[in-house]
Amino acid sequence: MREDDLDDEVPEDDDPKCPTIPFKAMEKIRYRRKWRSALIIKVLGQTFPFQAISRRLESIWAKHGAIQVASMSWGFYAVRFMSEMDYVQAADGGPWTIGGHYITVRPWRKGFDPRTVEVARTMVWARFPGLPIEFINR
Repeated sequence: MREDDLDDEVPEDDDPKCPTIPFKAMEKIRYRRKWRSALIIKVLGQTFPFQAISRRLESIWAKHGAIQVASMSWGFYAVRFMSEMDYVQAADGGPWTIGGHYITVRPWRKGFDPRTVEVARTMVWARFPGLPIEFINR
């Protein structure tokens, strides 16, 4: 059992309009297991239909195994990978785009709340035509 599966707080008093559903530690582990090989993505600057996003991600990321795309709220999507090689390539490769718009990519983490996330950075390509060779370095 992982320690981070036991640290969730359960509210003391239930709001009758929004009841809580308690889970046992072993249930949490079982439910979260499949998401440990997932990334959370968001397309910046444009909204696309779910099917368009799903097809594009399958074409660029599902090279060695299947992926499963799940729509979250606020324009975020969770992408589960059946292949670790595909997961690593998607997480570390890029930058990735859909329809010319950049995709932010972050590892899944428990308790991810799209309402409170600030997109602070993403990988982009920058082109400097005519830049002298001596100024090109990491």
